[in-house]
Amino acid sequence: MAMKAILSADEFKSVGEAFKSEYKEADGKYVLDVVPVEGYALEDVTGLKTSLGAERTAKTRAEKALEKFKDIADPAAALAALTELEELKAIDPKKEADKLANTKFESAKSQLLQKHTGELQTRDDRIKQLTTAVEKLVIDSTAKSAIAEAKGSIELLLPHVRSATRVKEENGEFSVEVIDAQGNGRIANGKGAAMTISDLIAEMKTSDTFGRAFEGDNISGSGKRPTNGGGGTPQLKRSLMTPVEKREYAQKHGQAAFLALPLK
Repeated sequence: MAMKAILSADEFKSVGEAFKSEYKEADGKYVLDVVPVEGYALEDVTGLKTSLGAERTAKTRAEKALEKFKDIADPAAALAALTELEELKAIDPKKEADKLANTKFESAKSQLLQKHTGELQTRDDRIKQLTTAVEKLVIDSTAKSAIAEAKGSIELLLPHVRSATRVKEENGEFSVEVIDAQGNGRIANGKGAAMTISDLIAEMKTSDTFGRAFEGDNISGSGKRPTNGGGGTPQLKRSLMTPVEKREYAQKHGQAAFLALPLK
């Protein structure tokens, strides 16, 4: 006679005494006490069957879902494309347009600033060049006039006068300032006022270094005014006079007196 795996309380009462010892009570029921051998055992397979059924259902659904993607050769690439698509969906076109416009604006602004900086540098360089040229003209004009008036050699003295002077601007007016080796403005001896180029030329005329670059009074020889032969005032000749000397002589003595001077 086959034995049931589980008996109710009533069924257990009707079992013969010889078989009651083969059962054990569990949760108000009597379960056949079986020793597992080679994988065979008495177990409650209800949960296992339920789980197995659920797994089979899930498998069937998965197979149907995968049927849609059977033509995809590279699942990893497809997954990457889907991920990228989701990222693109998350992008706000308006915000991205604003970002693009801002990037273009910043780039244009940077280029304009760079161009403006270059133009300013070019302008500053040009101003510096023009300022240098103006200063040279102002110094040269004043120095040449003073040297000629003192009967000095412009060619020899002008470079030294340039190195000892600078142009000063005050209230839009340019003037020449005499400076020392340290760049400080010099004061005229005994005057207490700023030294002028005429003062500087007079000082150079009396120095041992630069004195020979001036025409000496009562001295004849190469590059000097010839005298009347008995000393005294040099005999003036128009051919040996500078343009400044000619103009000043004519203004002082008259045009007729100037034309009366010997030419050579």
